Amino acid sequence: MNVKLLKEKLIKTILFLCAASSIAVIFFIVYSFIREGYSQIVDWFAHGFGTVWNPGPYGPYGITPLIFSTLYVGFGGAFVALAIGLPCAVYLTEFANTRLRNVIKPALEMLTGFPSVVIGVVGFTVVCFTIQRYFGGTGFCVLAAWIVLGVMSLPTIASVSEDALRAVPNDLKEASLALGATKWQTTLRVMLPSAASGIMASFLLALGNATGETMAVIWVIGNVLPAPPITLNPLIPSNVLTALIANRAQGDSTYGSPEWNAIFAAAFVLFLITAAMNLAVRAAVARRGKTGGSVNLPRRP
Repeated sequence: MNVKLLKEKLIKTILFLCAASSIAVIFFIVYSFIREGYSQIVDWFAHGFGTVWNPGPYGPYGITPLIFSTLYVGFGGAFVALAIGLPCAVYLTEFANTRLRNVIKPALEMLTGFPSVVIGVVGFTVVCFTIQRYFGGTGFCVLAAWIVLGVMSLPTIASVSEDALRAVPNDLKEASLALGATKWQTTLRVMLPSAASGIMASFLLALGNATGETMAVIWVIGNVLPAPPITLNPLIPSNVLTALIANRAQGDSTYGSPEWNAIFAAAFVLFLITAAMNLAVRAAVARRGKTGGSVNLPRRP
């Protein structure tokens, strides 16, 4: 056999194994969840997820409030990041001069390098005490988690949305301006709809980061157990699945105990939540990419 063809086949095999290893890792993680938490997973899916996580030596270990709180905190943090990051991306793309952009852009990207525990400590010392001063209570609450997660996800929203806006063809922008639209009208009615798929992708990344974040949330959310009943009040202490897993796995739970199995079952539920989020938003992005954004060019006055 030709040595050159043999080398190419060898390289192709190595690359395939590297690509397949990611799938193998996912299956191994899921297998670990199911192996340790099988009994609790079966009970949850057969009889409901329950409403109270019993911190004692015996169950039942209900996680319905924890699932709701995880989604509530994740979406809230992602929307806070979107509310700040999208206008920032619009400003950097359409209105900022080169000198100012060269200052703001690196500052935003620098936030990515901060460890989450450091941002959590800042949230604990600034955000929680500010909430306590103006709203009362302990300051540890869902609102504090929203703010902290919004700050952490801000660089993702701003960077990806800016790239999406810059990828919009200049022909659309020039056509809108030629029809007499202002720069702001062009941005609002042409640029943003055309970049909607990229903006949605940035929201997906922020949502995944916010839902899976642990250390920063532990510092500010209160970590109450059992978790409070389902409520939309953002000023009460709460808990999320990531914080529960981190705290209880390092707490009093012992290997093989009912709570240990419930922790792995909670990790499996969290995996299902994040997988469902990714599949749903990716499907929306793909559908938007096929149909295209609805761009309404302003009429000539």
